[in-house]
Amino acid sequence: MRLFIHSAPPPKKAAKSKSKASKPAAKSDTKATDTKASDAQPSAPSSLEPSSETNRDASGAQEIYWLLKAEPLPRYENGVNVAFSIDDLAACTEPEPWGGVRNPQACKNMRAMRKGDLGFFYHSNAKPSGVAGILRVVEEAKVDETAFDEKDAYFDKKSVREKPRWFCVGVEFVKKFGEVVDLATLKKHAENGGKLRDMQLVKQSRLSVNRVRREEWEYVLELAGEKGDGDGTALDEKEAEDTAADAEE
Repeated sequence: MRLFIHSAPPPKKAAKSKSKASKPAAKSDTKATDTKASDAQPSAPSSLEPSSETNRDASGAQEIYWLLKAEPLPRYENGVNVAFSIDDLAACTEPEPWGGVRNPQACKNMRAMRKGDLGFFYHSNAKPSGVAGILRVVEEAKVDETAFDEKDAYFDKKSVREKPRWFCVGVEFVKKFGEVVDLATLKKHAENGGKLRDMQLVKQSRLSVNRVRREEWEYVLELAGEKGDGDGTALDEKEAEDTAADAEE
């Protein structure tokens, strides 16, 4: 993209002023007030783009996390029930293809995922909707074959195999939270410059595959009552205690 910069005309010479020097401004009786911490502007959010194609920083830690939505309650598309919950994922014995995504931005997010990446499993259109647990990417983006299947819930008649439009990743179950971190709670922590104010889930509520900043990931884990093991993985209370004990030995 080219930028066209318009040059300004040369400045005119300033006319010599014959006016007398102005008197110094009178001192104000109003004392300057200290800026309260609550009035300070929130810091700018970190980038939603990883620094490298591996999505790992110099220490090897994951930079961008993910949030993938599925509907746990029955709903039919093309005569097929598309319900899928975190319990369904837990029951899978092999990587589950996260197919059926038909939004370009959501698909782009999946193509940026790397093997080993962690993400939140989000229950959408549920009672309540919210973050239900954690999944792991075990297969990087590949062509979504459901787009070519006329009997599939998400068949896309415009898709051609020679030039595929849609992709999916393979995921596995990691952990189910004791309680769903519901959408109302997430939105509450986004209000008034809260920790989740810039979360993509809040900004683009209809997007089915979201990016999550590391600080947002860690904060949602706190809301879920989870403890991290240092690389973003959630541990339950017993696992956290065992990890702490091992570190002391």
